[in-house]
Amino acid sequence: MNKLQIRRVLSTLMLMAIPLGLLGFFFLMQNQFRDISELRQLVDESVETRAQLTELMVEHLNMETGQRGYVLTGRQEFLDPYLDGKGQIGRTLEKLAKRDEERLAPGVARLRELSRQKLIFADATIRQAQVGNSAAAREMIAEGRGKRLMDAMRDEVEQLDEIERAHLKLATKSRDLSRERVKKTTYLLLAAYSLLLALVAIITARAVRERQREFARANELGERQTAILNGTVDGLLLLDQDGYIREINPSIVRLFGYDDDFLTGKHNTFLMANPPPLEDSLAWLRGVGSAGRRGAGRRMEFTGLRQDGTTFETDVAISRIAPGASGYVAIIRDVTERKRIEGLKTEFVSTVSHELRTPLTSIGGALGLLSSGAVGKLGDKASRLVQIAHSNCERLIRLINDILDIEKIESGNMHFDIRRLRVAPLIERVEAANAQFAASHEVALQFTHPAWPLVIEGDADRLEQLVTNLVSNAIKHSPRGGTVELMASQHGQNVRIDVSDRGAGIPDAFRSRIFGKFAMADSSDNRARGGTGLGLSIAREIAQRHGGTIGFTDRPGGGTTFSVDLPLICEASSEQSAASGLPAVLHVDDDQDCLDVVAAAFDGSARILSVATLDEARAALSQHTFAAAIIDVGIAPHSGLELVPDLRAAAPGLKVLLFTALDEPHADGQVDAVLVKSRSSVDDLVRLTLRLAGESRKESA
Repeated sequence: MNKLQIRRVLSTLMLMAIPLGLLGFFFLMQNQFRDISELRQLVDESVETRAQLTELMVEHLNMETGQRGYVLTGRQEFLDPYLDGKGQIGRTLEKLAKRDEERLAPGVARLRELSRQKLIFADATIRQAQVGNSAAAREMIAEGRGKRLMDAMRDEVEQLDEIERAHLKLATKSRDLSRERVKKTTYLLLAAYSLLLALVAIITARAVRERQREFARANELGERQTAILNGTVDGLLLLDQDGYIREINPSIVRLFGYDDDFLTGKHNTFLMANPPPLEDSLAWLRGVGSAGRRGAGRRMEFTGLRQDGTTFETDVAISRIAPGASGYVAIIRDVTERKRIEGLKTEFVSTVSHELRTPLTSIGGALGLLSSGAVGKLGDKASRLVQIAHSNCERLIRLINDILDIEKIESGNMHFDIRRLRVAPLIERVEAANAQFAASHEVALQFTHPAWPLVIEGDADRLEQLVTNLVSNAIKHSPRGGTVELMASQHGQNVRIDVSDRGAGIPDAFRSRIFGKFAMADSSDNRARGGTGLGLSIAREIAQRHGGTIGFTDRPGGGTTFSVDLPLICEASSEQSAASGLPAVLHVDDDQDCLDVVAAAFDGSARILSVATLDEARAALSQHTFAAAIIDVGIAPHSGLELVPDLRAAAPGLKVLLFTALDEPHADGQVDAVLVKSRSSVDDLVRLTLRLAGESRKESA
């Protein structure tokens, strides 16, 4: 940390200390005001308590006066103050009892007891007088019991008064000490603020001088940067948040032929030979981030349009000026020559690969015949040499095939036969095709089937090639006795295919280029495993051509998982059909073409869920409710009739139809209808199924 940063930190801390100190002083004064308020309340309560004690004694004296006047004279008017006094005494005692203060509670309790005894005594004398026994009443008074009770009450009242006085004195002293502390703290804060303000003034003056030097340095750097940008070969555009050009460098003028004033204010798509709609361009810009270690926020290629009407190929790197900023910087490079060279390279590779294929095929065939003993038995040494030659010839053929595949994919010449596919059978085929290869490496293959049939659209052969590349890589990098795990599952709106191994993992230095062409983590190790370095590159290209993505993660406990995400198509149609209130129909058939034709025939009329195995059908029954089920009897290696009891148990009202190629009779009473494929059309199947499904829904309603 340099001196300037230290001064800035100190200035910030000092400036923060001022409001914090004021805040502390505010809370200090708040406490002082609260103490004053509490003291005032305490004084009021103490005065009120002492007044109530005095009032209680006066009420007892009034009662006693009325008692003695009535006993001595027998006159009725003396009873009025006596009765009034009794009522007032009770209310005053209740007020004292409500104080709920521990220091007064014992005294108030004793005072209440003395008052009770005094009232009992007074009532006794009044009753004696009322029955004409005035002498006995006077004698009771003369004994002095009433006086003794009054004296005890006076003593108790004086003790309570003394307790209140002492409590008030102690509280007043505590508040005085607190007030002194506040006064001293205030003086200290004022002194500290004066010192802080002086320090802030000194540091601010120094900061201003440093800021002026920084401004001068920034101007110098700005001029240097301008010189660099103006001298760069690549074109540079500064765009606003909507993609309109605000500034350009001289290379833009050289590349496109327009001058600075003409382009300023134009949208960046003006420079494109085939500009996209403005809405699409804005949406693309919104996804651009800031530049980082990996380069620009986003890159793309487009065909530029010069002022004279000619076109050229460009590569643009565009980044947000700063995180959260509203502008963008775009760097445009003329890649016409690079494209031409790449075309020549691709053409050369393709030509050489094709020219090598024919002789290599002949060589491989000849070596294969020699190795198999077709021309006679070879000696052990010769046989070993022939096997080595044959193995390396096959490796060369695989390399050439991979080169041709990647070239076809990148050039757009590879044909993709896009059809609806179920993922589980595709992976099962890959598992079966690689079983022998896995066994030769002493590695097991384990496929975890999805709980629900997953359907995608794609080229079955190319997708098998994709998964095969991942599986073969996993096998080659797995330890002996290990297991390569394959799993298919739904991941949001995609189908995710995972291929996991327990190998050594991917080195950090290799991760950024793992999907590059001819990329190998360790060339010598990959040669020993027979790799070409093109498998993952081909896998990525195939995934992208299917609208998917491919990536990898480290496995807990060691190893790697490669994941391919491909768009899921069955879920969207299912949700749309369910929203429209169409009946759900389960179709079980091991013929994919039949599943596709029936699903197309029911499109818009029912929600069809197509499965190829009985296990998939049972899984569907456990998760969804159906109005009807269409079953093929001949589902190898089982019979579709085995599913009927499960259907009846899961949904007694479910309508079951057999749509089968078998012309033999079926058990009566097990199903609701039977259609033979060779005698009934798909339209017949649709009409009958919809009628039965309608009946099922009416019965359930």
